[in-house]
Amino acid sequence: MDAARVVPQDLAGLGESCTRMGSPFFGTILRAAAAAYERDETLSTMLDRHVDRPRIGLRLGGAAHYRVLRGLAPEAAAHYPSTGGDGDAFAAWNAILADIHANTQAYDRLLERHVQTNEVARAMPLLGAMLAYAHAWPLDLRVFEIGSSAGLLLNFDRYRYRGDGWVWGDERSPVELQNRTVSGAPQYLDAPIHVIERHGCDVHPLNAADDDDADTLLSFVWPDQHERFERLRAALRVAREHPVDVVQGDGIDWARMAAQPGHGTATVVFHTVITEHMTADTTARLGETIEALAAHATPSAPLGWIRMEPAESGYDTRLTRWPGAEELPIARSDGHAQHLRWYDS
Repeated sequence: MDAARVVPQDLAGLGESCTRMGSPFFGTILRAAAAAYERDETLSTMLDRHVDRPRIGLRLGGAAHYRVLRGLAPEAAAHYPSTGGDGDAFAAWNAILADIHANTQAYDRLLERHVQTNEVARAMPLLGAMLAYAHAWPLDLRVFEIGSSAGLLLNFDRYRYRGDGWVWGDERSPVELQNRTVSGAPQYLDAPIHVIERHGCDVHPLNAADDDDADTLLSFVWPDQHERFERLRAALRVAREHPVDVVQGDGIDWARMAAQPGHGTATVVFHTVITEHMTADTTARLGETIEALAAHATPSAPLGWIRMEPAESGYDTRLTRWPGAEELPIARSDGHAQHLRWYDS
């Protein structure tokens, strides 16, 4: 792999994407990093050591943001919006580059981390699917998440939701979701949601109660996206008050064993934005696992499969219910679950 060609292209391309997606601060930093790569040997040599790692731009941005959040890069923090800085992205990048020169080994370790994006706003389409499932099978819910990260979506029913003409959830919750919506609303808002079990699995799980893990999650939120940042902080507080069980391992193998339908309960397996990181073989294995679980579904032990995954020009949230293999489209959105279009059926 020609790092001298790939790395600056990836940084610049991601910078343009971030700007289009509402983060001009992060976009400017990544474009500045791409330009600096061409002339700064310390930066280019460091990034070349990690060229085979996916998402090098997000890793670099997350590494710098982590050091800012932990108080390890105060000169950069003076310019980061997430720490009350002045928002001067060029000054922030100059401070980051100086920090890289002074602490290259620390950045090397941070660049080894896997990118973690536990986007709490995805709970909104997840709720819509859970309501549709509970309407058909009004039983106590057992929920299992593949690719849980810190398990924040497993607390979906502990959040407050608000849309055009509708509300749902605990009005005292520190998390209130008001996703930007193009059309429609979730159906079956009066369906009973009573979660009795919450389980998750991730190859690299994080602990919301651990300050270092919490800052790891926060570091991958773009620093000028205040709403996302505060939403994640609030969800972390909920997770500390209501810890969930997230185990380390292969989520597909785990689900095959852990998420067997149970008599008198409604079992749900869900995942959000994981298939785009899977190989074709792994995606096929996921489908085979769901089919194996569905083979045991009965009217007294139903199974639901909820997924928010890439579709043409966006991300579709869909629900399949067994017995009967009834598939329902729930919503179309972007990857952050914004610009929602709720389906009527």
